[in-house]
Amino acid sequence: MFRNATFLLATLSLGLMLSACERIQERDLVGEQIDFGPKIDNVPLEYGRLVSTAPLTPYTAVLWFEQADQSLIGVRVNVARGTISEAVVKIERR
Repeated sequence: MFRNATFLLATLSLGLMLSACERIQERDLVGEQIDFGPKIDNVPLEYGRLVSTAPLTPYTAVLWFEQADQSLIGVRVNVARGTISEAVVKIERR
């Protein structure tokens, strides 16, 4: 009895979920530009000396720079697109 009720409840739940679904319209994204936010074309000298890189995903990495006062700057780079993010992370040294 319990097994039948559980099966019936699961079947009804699945039926309701499937009936609520609607098809997503397909779009052709080939050649369409995706905006990833502000970008710059080169690494400014004021970031300092490059000391390390750290991969985030297969296509992005973080470049770590050391400034004259030994503070660190982290900049995200999209390797696949060849772009550098304008946003930086600065870690102060004391």
